[in-house]
Amino acid sequence: MAGLLRNVPVDDGLRRANDRHDWRVVVAVLAVLGIYLYLFTHVADAFGWPRPQFLAWRLGWHPVHVFDRDHNVDSTVGVTLAQNWPSNDDERLVLFLIVGGAFLSAYFLPLPLKQPALVAWTGLALLLLYGIRATAGLLWCHLWVYLVLHPPSRPGWLTLAGGVLGYVALLSGASGGDWAVAALLLVASCVGHWVGYRFVIRPLLDRPRPAAWLRTAVVQSAILTVGMGAMLQGMGAGEWSLPLGVLLFFWQWERLILYHVDHKDGLIPAAVPLWRFLAVFWNPGVLPNWNWGVTIGQGYSYVHNNFLCDDKNRLVLSGVRIWLVALLYLVFWNEIRHLLVTGFEEMGIPVYRAYTREMVRRFMAGETVTTASVLATTFLDLTRWTMLWAGVVHFKVGVWRICGYRMDPYINKPWLATDLATFWARFTFHYREFLVRAFYYPVFFRCCRRRPYLRVLVATLAAAAFGNLVWGHVTERLYYRGLTWENVIHVLGTWPYFVLLALGIAASQIYLLKFRRRRRPWTFDRHLWKDVVAAYCMLQYYALIHIFARPASGSSIGDLGRLFLTGLGIRLD
Repeated sequence: MAGLLRNVPVDDGLRRANDRHDWRVVVAVLAVLGIYLYLFTHVADAFGWPRPQFLAWRLGWHPVHVFDRDHNVDSTVGVTLAQNWPSNDDERLVLFLIVGGAFLSAYFLPLPLKQPALVAWTGLALLLLYGIRATAGLLWCHLWVYLVLHPPSRPGWLTLAGGVLGYVALLSGASGGDWAVAALLLVASCVGHWVGYRFVIRPLLDRPRPAAWLRTAVVQSAILTVGMGAMLQGMGAGEWSLPLGVLLFFWQWERLILYHVDHKDGLIPAAVPLWRFLAVFWNPGVLPNWNWGVTIGQGYSYVHNNFLCDDKNRLVLSGVRIWLVALLYLVFWNEIRHLLVTGFEEMGIPVYRAYTREMVRRFMAGETVTTASVLATTFLDLTRWTMLWAGVVHFKVGVWRICGYRMDPYINKPWLATDLATFWARFTFHYREFLVRAFYYPVFFRCCRRRPYLRVLVATLAAAAFGNLVWGHVTERLYYRGLTWENVIHVLGTWPYFVLLALGIAASQIYLLKFRRRRRPWTFDRHLWKDVVAAYCMLQYYALIHIFARPASGSSIGDLGRLFLTGLGIRLD
């Protein structure tokens, strides 16, 4: 219900009422951003300040797993696949400065210019970090989605712009430095785009059924490309190599699907300006770690309805607070991990550096793995990953908030959940919304209407198992590791994890439907111990099933099943 209430449309009158300035808020944002610059970039050298590790030593703090070789904090916040800068510290410097400029623009510019300015700052960041060809490729892909989903009455200049962008992204390197060839390719690209849209695409869009298929194909282009590339590679055609700009576009496949869901639900006006379309995808909040938390922001209705829907200063200060939380994770996560590992090792419980995959490797190598080791390793791996993930996604959410968006946190105190359904919503809110809107609702409202429990089970399997496996992880794996059939088989082989996750979530939902809670969890009364036990059992179950998601070379589902049962105290030697 809270998610639905947050999508209530907001008019510009309310946004203007929320657009009040407070210099103290501006100082707070710039101060925290300055801390990020000091800890994670080389900005200290420009001012003659000691680098962070040297400052920590002066203060008597000597952590082992906080700083990297250049004596700055070893941060997981970065810019994925950036190629134009000598180090990731320099890339972060550009990122943080762009975020600062975007914040000042969103804070001080008149309302009609705020979101276009955010799009412009994002474009500038892409140019600086990825170069003109990648930026043109990304914009070219988005332009085609816009032309298909929102066909303009006069598309001439947009198709010509698409021709120019297509030339820059895909054909500019084919001229070999010959200006005549370059001019010919540019003209051919522009004419081809105009003719293709005018005489092929547009006639299809005027017919309901072909239009629906075409829109679906454009939105699902990522999964279609992955499937086709992997199958052709498996048939011996060689591995595909995607241009960087196209790859950056495909990384937003989940948000594209959510945008399409909004489009089909009638939540998007028929005539949407290009800048407002781009505001969903081109925002400074998506720049850090493009491949992490890509569903943050969701679709059109969420982004549009949450912009300046509350007091601007309250939104910005909430962004500052979540940045500070992110800072704690980014600085201390690895130190905490090593302290936990050391503590368990000293108790005589091997935990394999808190990596489940390492435990699986040792198990496959013939090493005896005890129940205590399985439980502790999987639980610490979940803890490690939560801290690692939380630092990045909290920073990303903070960027959205300081730019004026009431953005829900991606991770929101998951340890307070006492059932798997609540945990899943708290642990991965925006991704869960993607699975629910794209897979759960379509099945839930069509299947098993007279059998509510079966209805919940089937819908949950469709979302948390099928959608999560194919659309969430097959695509991601292939973009990480390459469009090969071997990678498809590898991910599909982890299906027990997704089925067990879906069954656990469905069981939680059905239990909550059948037995309504009589008390609020974590109420300080004589039943508090039950909340503690329920929370641990739920978290341990979620951690344990990751054994099936972390196969090692040569491991089978049977091997992983034996290790899983070992965690439950059942040994099958």
